[in-house]
Amino acid sequence: LTAWSTPGAALLAGTSGVAMGEAVGAFIACGVLIVAAGVTRGFERVMDRIPQAIAAALLAGVLAKFGIDAVGATQSAPLLVLVMALAFLCGRRWWPRYAVPGVLVVGIVVAALQGRLSWGAVEASVAMPVWTTPLFTWGAFVGIAVPLFVVTMASQNLPGVAAQRAAGYATPVSHSITATGAATVLLAPFGGYAFNLAAITAAIAMSPEAHADPAKRYTAAVMAGVFYLAIGLAGGA
Repeated sequence: LTAWSTPGAALLAGTSGVAMGEAVGAFIACGVLIVAAGVTRGFERVMDRIPQAIAAALLAGVLAKFGIDAVGATQSAPLLVLVMALAFLCGRRWWPRYAVPGVLVVGIVVAALQGRLSWGAVEASVAMPVWTTPLFTWGAFVGIAVPLFVVTMASQNLPGVAAQRAAGYATPVSHSITATGAATVLLAPFGGYAFNLAAITAAIAMSPEAHADPAKRYTAAVMAGVFYLAIGLAGGA
């Protein structure tokens, strides 16, 4: 299962003064660097040297921020957060496979009852890919491509591999990294800034709730891809 680089998005949000064409060129360069890391097996050798406990701690560090942010959200929406937390605990106890969708449904219902949903502001429209011609500049390479590559590999792909290994999967790391880099190169002209191995959502897809047979849990990743496409097309709303 893949995702966009979350720290990469934060990096781009703090970048200014760069034209879209230059940014796209930097995205492509970042993808080439990711491919190189996969083809040369350099990243896999690094992962083989990291103890399993430290790799698991990397994933825990990613998850910890979301847990802390959820607690902090009780200040602005205490009822919404507490009811959703209770729904999750009940779901994990009695219907673990549907715990996460159940939390989503409960959250929507509570938000609707509190008048937090403004459906009148939503305009239905379909988002279509838009091509941007890349422009390669040294400044964008140094200022965007290299930092984007570093944060994607360190903050996303490391926990992504850690999640796979924690779930008991001996995934071919180099091939997977190469594939994400190639996807970045191909989709960068359409705005795809950096693709990487997922960690949080991948942990859900690799859990026993996804399928009792570990060899068939890949279907969860396939369906996640289908939902990604559907949500992407609805992004214009």
